[in-house]
Amino acid sequence: MQIFSLILSLFLSVVPPTSFICDGEVLNTQIINNTNGDFKIINDLDQIDEGAFIVLNWGVNLMLPRTFIANEISFSDNKWKWIYTDINHPKLLERRPLGEIIEYPCRPND
Repeated sequence: MQIFSLILSLFLSVVPPTSFICDGEVLNTQIINNTNGDFKIINDLDQIDEGAFIVLNWGVNLMLPRTFIANEISFSDNKWKWIYTDINHPKLLERRPLGEIIEYPCRPND
């Protein structure tokens, strides 16, 4: 049974949408791997490498590097953070100068 689960997991992928509505505005994402300087666009979250970053095109355009937080797929520059807690409802967080954190609600753009 364990072998079957392992084989099945090799064929499953975690592909989130690339277009969302966040705080009422369209936000488009693009994940790019760059460990070897190849700038390879990926869609599957299971393929993210150590040099990955995400580009968010929204009211602001952001390029956020991958974080290395255990059990979390996220990207952050310490002001902005994009977290895949649920692939269809990621979180976009902004840290303001006085430490206030604002969460922008996001949902897939149908």
